Amino acid sequence: MNLIVVIINYRTPKLTLDCLASLAPQIDDVPDSHVIIVDNASGDDSVRMLRDAIAAKDWKRWVTLIPSTKNLGFAGGNNLALDRLLDHFETKYVLLLNSDTIVQPNVLRHCYETMQGDREIGVMSCLLLNPDQSVQNTARRLPTPLRMAANSFGLPWLWPKAFTWANLDDPGWDRRTVSREVEWVGGAFMFIRRKVVDKLGGLDTQFFFYGEDVEFCCRARHHDWKVWYDPRAAVIHLGGASSDPSRLDPKERDAMRWQARYLMQRRCYGIAAEILLRMVDIASFGLRFLKLLVRGRRSTPEFATQRDMLAMLLHWPADAHKR
Repeated sequence: MNLIVVIINYRTPKLTLDCLASLAPQIDDVPDSHVIIVDNASGDDSVRMLRDAIAAKDWKRWVTLIPSTKNLGFAGGNNLALDRLLDHFETKYVLLLNSDTIVQPNVLRHCYETMQGDREIGVMSCLLLNPDQSVQNTARRLPTPLRMAANSFGLPWLWPKAFTWANLDDPGWDRRTVSREVEWVGGAFMFIRRKVVDKLGGLDTQFFFYGEDVEFCCRARHHDWKVWYDPRAAVIHLGGASSDPSRLDPKERDAMRWQARYLMQRRCYGIAAEILLRMVDIASFGLRFLKLLVRGRRSTPEFATQRDMLAMLLHWPADAHKR
């Protein structure tokens, strides 16, 4: 195989099949390409629906379905497929692709040829569009400790000119037209050189659902690989399909986001950065809490939110990063 496309299915069989249908006309644009679908212990009819559709549409030649007996999260599910690289030494590239995407024509070929033309690119993404054709920002700045501290106090929005450097959204350039090196790209579409996987290993499985794409790009850059964004290829990304309330409890989802926030600091910048950010967050929420308290707004939903967040941060488990 030359290219392996990895798709994680978690209770989204219809979306996964739509994604496969968009890949079907171009799967041979990159010779010897193959798609691996990992069903992340969906616990519904996903495996049966996928198997039946793959057989009915005669996709068996280029699609393999791997049912997992356990929900391994985004990182673990992708790693289950990435382990297949060990059996295919000739594979040059891997594409991590969300199930809720519709891949537009010529995407696989364009990304393949771009990576072939610049051997310094380790990770690549393309233009991701909402269903209404508006642009999703999937190319941002890394969450360094100083940037995160400024964001915790809202400084990039209070004084945008003075704190442009801390705006993680990396504004000021047109993602619809500009190709350029960036700091990280989202995991909905990550075209990765095989050598990067060999060097770094797979995604960090301590990230269950959020943050693994940021951490992986951080590691790639640390090893001098370029992270590249190119809008000349486009994918429609529906967004949030596996994390909507019918599939993932909102409280559990929020907990994963906060765990990823601190684990990211530990993994990329060390334990001191994690501790610093936690202290900054406590100070930030503490000031907001006191401000509302002084203004006599105890009965407002905003007060309850600040109180609950502050309580969570003050009682954050010391081993949260291990979960």
